[in-house]
Amino acid sequence: MKVYPFEGIYPNPDLIPSPESFFGSVKHDYTEYYENGFFLHAKEKAYYILEITTETKSHTGIIACLKIEDYSKGKIVKHEQTIATSEQAMLKLILLRGAMVKPVLLSHPEIKDLTKEIKKLKKKRAPFSQYTLLEGDIEYTLYQIPEKEGEQLAKIYNAHLPKVYIADGHHRCSTGEKLLHLQGDKKGFDYSMILAALFSFDQLDVLDYNRVVELPYHLKLTRFIAELSHYFDIQILDGPAKPQQKHELTMVIQEDWFLLKWKPEVLSRYKKTSTILDAHLLDKEIFEGILGITNVLEDKRVSYVSGIYGPEKIEEKVRESAHHVGFCIYPVQFPEIVRVSDYHETLPPKSTWFEPRMINGLIVKSY
Repeated sequence: MKVYPFEGIYPNPDLIPSPESFFGSVKHDYTEYYENGFFLHAKEKAYYILEITTETKSHTGIIACLKIEDYSKGKIVKHEQTIATSEQAMLKLILLRGAMVKPVLLSHPEIKDLTKEIKKLKKKRAPFSQYTLLEGDIEYTLYQIPEKEGEQLAKIYNAHLPKVYIADGHHRCSTGEKLLHLQGDKKGFDYSMILAALFSFDQLDVLDYNRVVELPYHLKLTRFIAELSHYFDIQILDGPAKPQQKHELTMVIQEDWFLLKWKPEVLSRYKKTSTILDAHLLDKEIFEGILGITNVLEDKRVSYVSGIYGPEKIEEKVRESAHHVGFCIYPVQFPEIVRVSDYHETLPPKSTWFEPRMINGLIVKSY
């Protein structure tokens, strides 16, 4: 996998008294910020080491450019289907801005030589820019690595990394491919590259992505639980909890919590699939089979809660209506993501939440 340096565009720190406000609004207001001098241009092509530090952990990766044709060739591997309306919105934003204001988050197996090289390069350099977001107390630090100095880094990627996996940014990748195709041989913006943050699996956390569903008003809660008993072994819990292992879910109805374990006969129906995912079973067997929800991504009866929030957040949303039921799902693991991706299959919508999150405007690449 070839990575390329780029001429970065970055915020002028003298004009950013409130990082939360700036980074929270730059996605839609980038053009206005840029035209009013809120951004500076790097003087040379470079790679960037990105270190994201929370109260409990530090995550380190590289920001560079990849060719969008690597996505078309399957070297940038997806695990989600894209949605036409989201692609349309992304296309509009990119054309208005003429820039990528947030890198696609890509993941790959750990490469020990790469880890050593990143540590070595980071020691040689003072931080290029640094911002702390008080909400969540997250610190974002960039180290600029000039093209010549980063040659060994690029060689390691090229020699040891045949492909990478999209963690976040499926629509940015598909939109980039569309823009390159639409441009053809016409002159103008260069859509051949995509801005990417590359993190090894050990530097990312995959969290659960949970669901709250609205039951039909004619379906009584007691009847719904009776229906569930055909699919699960059900136990009563003392209070809010998340599942502790694969093929277990927790459920909250009003203020009552339950542990759900898939029955063996349900799992056996999926034994020929590459990976049996709890989110897929829930969507297929329960949401579609019992509730008639065939498109979980667009059906307004289903909402999603990121795993960064505890089960109490699920309970809070369930309390909004007597007909709401919440489900907590055990997180998908990296080997499962890789297996699904390599088999050219896709995860169910909203199956994963990756941490750390990239932010808009920290480093920008123009087209």
